[in-house]
Amino acid sequence: MSIVGRVACSVRRRGDSGVTLTEVLVALTLLTGLGLLVAASLISVQKSAFKSKERSAAANLATREVEIVRNLFHSSDTAPITVMSTGDVSNAAPLPGQTGPLVVDGVPYTVTRQVAWLITGTGASACDGGAVVAYPSVSLHVEVSWPSMGNTPAVVSDTILTPPKNVLNATYGYLAVKVTDRDGLPNEERNVTATGPAGTLLDTTGPDGCATFVIGTVGTYTVSLTDGASGYVSYNGATSQTATVAAGSLVTRAFTYDLGESFNISLTPPAGYPLPVSRPAVVLGNSGILPAGVGAYASNASATTLVGPVWPFASGYSIWAGSCPDNDPANDTGRPVALTPAKGSTTNAQAKLQGLTVITTKSGIAVNVPVTATYAGPGTCSQAADANLSLGTSTGAGVLLTSLPLGSWTLSATISGQPVTALIDVGNASVVTATLNGT
Repeated sequence: MSIVGRVACSVRRRGDSGVTLTEVLVALTLLTGLGLLVAASLISVQKSAFKSKERSAAANLATREVEIVRNLFHSSDTAPITVMSTGDVSNAAPLPGQTGPLVVDGVPYTVTRQVAWLITGTGASACDGGAVVAYPSVSLHVEVSWPSMGNTPAVVSDTILTPPKNVLNATYGYLAVKVTDRDGLPNEERNVTATGPAGTLLDTTGPDGCATFVIGTVGTYTVSLTDGASGYVSYNGATSQTATVAAGSLVTRAFTYDLGESFNISLTPPAGYPLPVSRPAVVLGNSGILPAGVGAYASNASATTLVGPVWPFASGYSIWAGSCPDNDPANDTGRPVALTPAKGSTTNAQAKLQGLTVITTKSGIAVNVPVTATYAGPGTCSQAADANLSLGTSTGAGVLLTSLPLGSWTLSATISGQPVTALIDVGNASVVTATLNGT
């Protein structure tokens, strides 16, 4: 056989030798990848179908809640007042045989109902209206949520309910309370009570920051905000107001109310200079603080004082030691940089004192005696205890290392029965040395 014939025969044998192991592995890899893609697609479709089923059930529950409230609202002349007296509730109409969340196909749903009076005056809401009241109606907002909803939005249903004309006549009075936050925006979901001749009525502010009351027994009511236990504070410190409600008229009240912030403030002297025996007050400074732009708080014996919650000024607070006018760093090199913590938080802060060395002698010989400091600057201290501070007692070597807030002070000691004084001025970032020498 020729060489050409042998080569051709060899080629034919290799071509007929079958599929190689590499080709098998490639085929298996492709099949596995295709299988995974199909499985992922099926899982995605299944999840989508399950979420669609959950949302459909939630929509049915929202419709059910609206119809239940609508039927109750129109069941009698007094029913609208009953519905509004019940206020905002969750899971108020459980499914038969159930309590708590409404369970459908093993999924627990929370159905939240919010109701609010729509008392039309001259503004967009009752809180912005005038004294003239048009006929009031009721807004009903239903929201349904469930644990596995993830990024799926809650199902929401809104409607307006209008009571019969003979139900809310001119014998009723109307009260609207507007609550805004630090930035002047509506503060939603704040609890408001109105206490007076009809008892204590409760409502929650809506998206417009307004809480509304329809009052059958007119008279004087005390309107109060009740979220203080949750850390909320009023800008001016007042969380209640009075309002005289008359038949057929609308009375409005307003509050500036927001989540406060707190500070753990430590009195901090320079290294090697102990705190005085008497702890000076810690002071927060912001031009918005009423009435003078500062707030002083007595220090704890531990020298770390919790202050707050206080109003969350966006511009923050400068903090220093001493409640006397001359203690304010603005009179020296300037106030410390303001701290601006997040609303609802507690921040550690320092109120710095300046170092002081006092030498006590009698005719040049060291004596150990108690030393005090009396405020000698202008004005009076808002914390009376800051006017006279006990600094401690000098050692047998006649030396007392201590610290003081900024400002002018008169140091005094009694040496051999005779009072001895020295006037000092404590400046920022300075260590002052003074001598009390008796004769």
